[in-house]
Amino acid sequence: MTLCILASAANTQTTDENLPANASLPVEATADSLQVDSDANSAVFEGNAIVTQGILNLSADKITVYFEEGARNIKTVIAEGHVKFTNDAETAEAQNANFDVLSQTVTFSQNVILRQAQTILTGNKLTYNITTSRSKMSGNVKTVFAPK
Repeated sequence: MTLCILASAANTQTTDENLPANASLPVEATADSLQVDSDANSAVFEGNAIVTQGILNLSADKITVYFEEGARNIKTVIAEGHVKFTNDAETAEAQNANFDVLSQTVTFSQNVILRQAQTILTGNKLTYNITTSRSKMSGNVKTVFAPK
């Protein structure tokens, strides 16, 4: 079960769960269309875009992947429109998400909803570290806990 700790009444909430990191696993991306820009080291997946890495799944209307110089490693993934992120234990939804691969941090913004077992959190911004499984919800935070 996910441990939820109310950090303060000032619109901040933190969660913690020990899930395996996926950084060394291959990344698979699918979409209705793909546009590659070699000069910008980017690939834009549009329409039913899905990026999967191990148990992590990110879907959105549009997902832009930015690569490091030489296109060997992914640097950043930006998801826009109907964003949904799952890791088998939690689901986050928002209008936008930015995944920094180096720090293994995903930042969700605009109409964020986080579902964890019996808890639903909503707010304006969610920052989630995949490696540590720690997250912080801020901006107009609301928590609903439904006991079993």
